[in-house]
Amino acid sequence: MRKGEVQIRRPGGKPGAWTVHDIAQVAGVSAKTVSRVVNKQSGVSEATRARITQIIEDVGYHPHMGARIMRSSPRDCIGLTLSAPPNEVPFSQQVIQRIFAELYRIFGAKGDYVCLDLNPFRRNPNADYARGLWEQRYGGCIVSGPLAIEDQSIVRIHRSGHPYIALGRLTDFPETSCATVDFEEGAYLSTRFLLERGHKRIGLLQGFGRYHSGLERRHGYFRALAEAGIEPDESLIRPVTFGSRDIITGVHRLLADHATTALIDSSGAEDAASVRDGARRAGRVPGQDCDIVAWTYTDNATVLSEACAHVWLPLDEAAVEGFDLLADWFHGLRDGPIHVVYPPTLYETIRSDEIPKPRPFFDVLR
Repeated sequence: MRKGEVQIRRPGGKPGAWTVHDIAQVAGVSAKTVSRVVNKQSGVSEATRARITQIIEDVGYHPHMGARIMRSSPRDCIGLTLSAPPNEVPFSQQVIQRIFAELYRIFGAKGDYVCLDLNPFRRNPNADYARGLWEQRYGGCIVSGPLAIEDQSIVRIHRSGHPYIALGRLTDFPETSCATVDFEEGAYLSTRFLLERGHKRIGLLQGFGRYHSGLERRHGYFRALAEAGIEPDESLIRPVTFGSRDIITGVHRLLADHATTALIDSSGAEDAASVRDGARRAGRVPGQDCDIVAWTYTDNATVLSEACAHVWLPLDEAAVEGFDLLADWFHGLRDGPIHVVYPPTLYETIRSDEIPKPRPFFDVLR
């Protein structure tokens, strides 16, 4: 049994979501008592409240809030939720606007409702970001953002049968309905490119350390090193957040060892200023005494003009295709799940003022 799965059986072995009456039967109380606990009302002893709360947590029960409001099927409402707290994965305003524009084109313009749950972690950083489905506020959902290593919400969504798509995937749950990029291949291409340039000691500035996309980066990096017969060195991997100081420190510590002659910036921050500052503090000059491969989410863009190459991660393009396919699933025109995984592209950097800077996918926290 996977971690987090329900072990308490629903009374009568009935399929489907748990109800107040089911909770009451297991707890040996009335449905009214359970309702009081759910709604945080008085009139329930602390011992009984604790017992009911524990059962609710164990079975993953969520009140049917949508029924209270609409008293109708949410089948015509698609939800958008975030799989990571904004302070950990700070999507830029431009990204939110692009997603909103696509949701309007695909769903809103056709008369569907769109429900946005943009901060399900406000009260609890470990909250279930799929609460909108369990409360029946919408009949299908888009999960925007990376999936945590111990994520169980996406597995529950998948098993519920609701149409959904995640802009990320689980390495240990390949059934995930997803529209994303092959980050492992991006790290593999980056590492192999630098190995072919003669580098043996390559640092990895790793973004999304708590998430599966971070694991993909490690796997691709290790795969390329193994093919070259080089033993991985954990000291050459620096997990970083979207904080500018953290990126500066990560680059500094990797390049302070002058035996390290190359660096892969897979932070996802697209923050040239911080990379340059970190290199400067280490007494290094990118493009002269060290090679850097920078990652970007914008096609034909230059994050760092001194970089020897860039890797383009077409996450926007994958998301648009995924949204279109999800709409067909949502409207009963196709079956799910959906698997859209775009390959990354590595291109050598051309020093030119005509090459545009990337559209920031995430905000760097200064």
